[in-house]
Amino acid sequence: MASKILSLHNDTLKLRCVMWGHEAAPAVMMLHGLRAYGHWFDDFAIPASRHFRLIAPDQRGRGGSDWAADGRYDTDSYVADMLAIADALGLHRFAIIGHSMGGTNAINFAARYPERVTALVIVDSAPELDPIGLQRIARETSEMPSSFSSRKEARNYLRTLHRRASDSSIATRLEWALEESGGTYRWRIDPAIFPLKPDSPQRSWDALAAIKCPTLVVRAGESDLVTSECANRMIQAIATGSGVEIAGAGHMVLEDNPEGFAAAALPFLMQTAADLSSR
Repeated sequence: MASKILSLHNDTLKLRCVMWGHEAAPAVMMLHGLRAYGHWFDDFAIPASRHFRLIAPDQRGRGGSDWAADGRYDTDSYVADMLAIADALGLHRFAIIGHSMGGTNAINFAARYPERVTALVIVDSAPELDPIGLQRIARETSEMPSSFSSRKEARNYLRTLHRRASDSSIATRLEWALEESGGTYRWRIDPAIFPLKPDSPQRSWDALAAIKCPTLVVRAGESDLVTSECANRMIQAIATGSGVEIAGAGHMVLEDNPEGFAAAALPFLMQTAADLSSR
């Protein structure tokens, strides 16, 4: 099913949203990670849009959404954007998928607005992150070229970072992670986002403990950010938590093994939607 684009607002901040599926279907908001965009969920949307109404915003400062004039890229601001999108679309209750940074935002939204969230899928995101992965991200963001002189140069660079991604995923990154002007390709991401200012681990653990809805903790089998031990602690911290590990995938789970992710996430979302409709 083809996607639709809608521009919504949180006050003066424009938020670009990619949507798939039928409006009458159960809704799922999908939140990308630090350096991604709404179309990052394109592959998952192919099977999922048969069953769900999918909404994937370009989170503030990225893709086709506005950069924050006040420079705010904290969890509370992302959660406020989520609420504005949900209210604008009339989503009274919906599921959330959140990858990495998007997982942190999803956890905090579900904790703050439990009456709005039917189910939660946390994808390779955790309150305590492995220093190995944090060092990789710090290195990549500090060494990231500010621009590229050609599409080929940009594609080659993206391929060094995303070795398992399909050609179509790389093409989508070229379109939404970068923009071209006068033959030069520059990032569609606000430099004010860096350096990262993560939430305290205690804030995230407290938010996890407050979650009421069925929650699936997804860990990449080859993650350098989320350890098995931390993922298991997350499952135990959530009242209705369960977990799964996706083999053959690093941190970019949906790019590295899209079939494996869909095989884990779709049955969970379909079961929780069925349970709700039977009440």
